[in-house]
Amino acid sequence: MKITQLFEQFELYSEGDPPSHSLFVLTQLPGASDRLLIIDPPLDVSARFGVAEETAALFTGPSQTVGLPTVQTRPGGVAHVNVGRHLLDIYSQAHANLVHFPAMGVICGGTFGSDLALPQLGEGSDGEDEIESLRLLARLVKGRRLQMYIPRTGSISADKVEVMGRLAADVSYFHGLRRTVSQAAADGSYWSRSEQIAESLLPENRRLPGAVAIHRQNIERIYNAAVA
Repeated sequence: MKITQLFEQFELYSEGDPPSHSLFVLTQLPGASDRLLIIDPPLDVSARFGVAEETAALFTGPSQTVGLPTVQTRPGGVAHVNVGRHLLDIYSQAHANLVHFPAMGVICGGTFGSDLALPQLGEGSDGEDEIESLRLLARLVKGRRLQMYIPRTGSISADKVEVMGRLAADVSYFHGLRRTVSQAAADGSYWSRSEQIAESLLPENRRLPGAVAIHRQNIERIYNAAVA
């Protein structure tokens, strides 16, 4: 477990191997109750931390039950939110929320852009929404100042070239899944080749159990979308 103060009232909590990250954004105003926004909180956040009375959770992926009010977002929209002195833009997609702190150059990319984990397809997705999310992240990284890219799981990076490479690898992974699984579903060979397909599409540097589990789930969801 590691807690890093990135800026004033702006802390990063990391734990596990590979590391998972939660971002704590605090508001302290004279004469008012403290307010706290936690991006991707751990599931036991309420029991583990003495959180502020007015605390809300924002998830970059599907919302989880953590005993806190959850920020509600609308797919296709962009919300501009002030948390004390910090301004954040929330880009909401069907299966992801991408969070950008423009003044500080910080991006929370969720399951996208990791060097250690695989990007995750949403339930019922055929991959198109996730690819669009990756395009949006690439535009933010390329066109804005980048001081810190924070994936939900994996290494944090301040190198634009490295992050763009990670995002490109995610796009390539999704295209490979869609092309191969959809073709196998169409020609009726999927079930006889499912293990071979899964092995051939799993990147060599994503062989940890967590990544393998996400990979198999991604394949299942692409297949379900292909035969729906």
